[in-house]
Amino acid sequence: MSGQVGRPVRAERQTSETGSVSAEFALALPAVLMVLALVLGLGVHAAGQVSLEEGVRAAAREIARGEEPQQALRIAQRGLTDGASFDVVEDGEYVRVTGTRPVRLLGVVELSAAQSAEAAVRTERIRPDGGR
Repeated sequence: MSGQVGRPVRAERQTSETGSVSAEFALALPAVLMVLALVLGLGVHAAGQVSLEEGVRAAAREIARGEEPQQALRIAQRGLTDGASFDVVEDGEYVRVTGTRPVRLLGVVELSAAQSAEAAVRTERIRPDGGR
């Protein structure tokens, strides 16, 4: 027994736990990737809504300043992907621009929902009689 003094006693390794970390990682990885994809998709969705609102505001502002509606809608389309549609309604002194576009998940899968934005601005038309 003099040869075993000071040597740590090793417990026998249980073979039933071998590879358990790999299995747990393999089970958790898809859930983590789905959450990451969901967060990324929500971020893209929010950015699309902001660009739609900005486009609608820009179009309404240009029409209110006297720009032709078709030219103003081309300005609104600049920052948006295909599929966005706009509607212009002139209501007395005000012009109202409404924009809609389909919702796409990660830019690929189209959902049965739509983003929409609306802007109303008072027109700044100069009267032909010089304002008198």
